[in-house]
Amino acid sequence: MMTAFLIIAAVMTAVAAAAVAIPLTRDPRSRAIAAVAVVLMAGTAAGLYDLWSNWNWHASTATAGDVAVNPQIAAMISKLEAHMRRHPDDLSGWVMLGRSYVATGRMDEAILAYDRAQSLSGGKSFDAAIGYGEALAVQAGGEITPQAAQLFEKAIALEPDNPKALLYGGFAAAVRGEDDLARKRWQTLLAMNPPEPVVKLLNARLAELPPPGAGAVAAGAGAPAGADVAGPAGATVHIRLEIAPGLKDKLRAPAALFVFAEQPGAGGPPLAVKRLTTAAIGGEVDLSAADSMVPGRAIANGEHVVLMARVSFDGQPLPASGDLYGELAYDVGSGGTARLLIDKVQP
Repeated sequence: MMTAFLIIAAVMTAVAAAAVAIPLTRDPRSRAIAAVAVVLMAGTAAGLYDLWSNWNWHASTATAGDVAVNPQIAAMISKLEAHMRRHPDDLSGWVMLGRSYVATGRMDEAILAYDRAQSLSGGKSFDAAIGYGEALAVQAGGEITPQAAQLFEKAIALEPDNPKALLYGGFAAAVRGEDDLARKRWQTLLAMNPPEPVVKLLNARLAELPPPGAGAVAAGAGAPAGADVAGPAGATVHIRLEIAPGLKDKLRAPAALFVFAEQPGAGGPPLAVKRLTTAAIGGEVDLSAADSMVPGRAIANGEHVVLMARVSFDGQPLPASGDLYGELAYDVGSGGTARLLIDKVQP
């Protein structure tokens, strides 16, 4: 579900950027914003999935947050930031700045930009609500957080027939276990003839829902709290992320956080991986087949794995001197929540 959310978010955000750019070119004061939209479309729309995918195998020299950024795009974002300093009440500008930050991996700043847009609109801006929800979900590694779900519901209340609202409103309903509502929203969206990639993904999500009328009963309902729940293609490992008290002061600013499971001595890509930020420390995350890096190769019950969490200050998944990390040997299916403590510094 999470991977599908990120793929669709990339497609819809690219479309939204183009939609916003056109009317902004009519307003001279907002042409800086339109220029950023155009550059983002030309330079990053095709690569948004790579930017938001779970793992980055490419080295980079210029970064914004934890994502490699084209220097031209970085320069345009700087111009947009300057525009917003001169015009702090420009609602459209804050929305576009939020989109720019999301597209370049600066999730904490994206959330602040969208929060400002929400305040300026008095909670009545569809673009601010939907963008804010997207940013929160991407920051959480594709999880629909309760706050993101509320924002998606607000968006669908503002524009009930908007494709993005129906899309994300469906995800929010599915997360709550309201399967019939999720089905209704996604089927309404399918009737609008969205792009073929979206059709395929929605059909796959619809196929995963219980039969109509099953109500709020979701797969795994009734399982003991904290237990590993096996899905159709593997198991889920529940992890609580913690950091040793002596290392907390090293988290001076938000940084990339990679959480993954690998087979000891197997080599190659991990079985599953999530890319988050250090804001996730202190909370819980799940690793499952949805986080698999290789199709058909997922975490399975009875498997012995090593769980690892790595704070990467350079934004790259490979170990670097000064990174903070922790690891834990774990038997999948043993039940309970794995306590993964970040307590080491990479030499």
